[in-house]
Amino acid sequence: MATAAHPPFKNIYHLRRVAEASQKPCVVCYKPTSVVLVSEDGKNDFFYVCQTHLADRGFASPVVNAAAEAAKRRQEELEKEMELVKKEWEKRQKTKKSDRDAKAKERRNNKDNDKKAEQEELDAQKTEDRRDKGEHREQLRKLEEQKEEAKTKAEQEQRVFHLNKDIYGMRVNNWRNIQRSKRTAELLRKPGGLPSVPMRSPGDGSNDTPTAPASP
Repeated sequence: MATAAHPPFKNIYHLRRVAEASQKPCVVCYKPTSVVLVSEDGKNDFFYVCQTHLADRGFASPVVNAAAEAAKRRQEELEKEMELVKKEWEKRQKTKKSDRDAKAKERRNNKDNDKKAEQEELDAQKTEDRRDKGEHREQLRKLEEQKEEAKTKAEQEQRVFHLNKDIYGMRVNNWRNIQRSKRTAELLRKPGGLPSVPMRSPGDGSNDTPTAPASP
């Protein structure tokens, strides 16, 4: 029998995925999940868990994986790029507003201003604004898609985990309980595995050892 000093399996779990039709309840929240953690030996322990719980260091910690780390770095780079795009957009909008305010002031000071030309310029500005806004949104959308792809890849590439000490202890205890249940079931099935049930009623002295007769 395994002892506390020598657990039956190491605290190293590999991530596996099953088809959606084979989903089972998560051990934490009981929601259906296709993610399975399997003990390193591939046989002694496995359980279903949601992907989100694997990001909780109170549940498990990832073992360093080069592909997962690369995907995670890519995700961080895309986040920074998105912030840069947003800042550049805000800067361009401020510059554009400043230039337009200056032109508007110039037109107000010009008594011979052509109203028709002014309206055409304003319409052209609105068209330009719509085009710029559309291009900006499309750029952010593509970056967001790439970031989500990198995030998904980082999660999927991360295949090896250490469980939190207490969670691991629960899995070991679960394994030991299963082994005890198996041994009990085997004893019940095996002839003579357990003592037979007494056939006589309590207090029945028929099987008592007889005493010697008293001397005359």
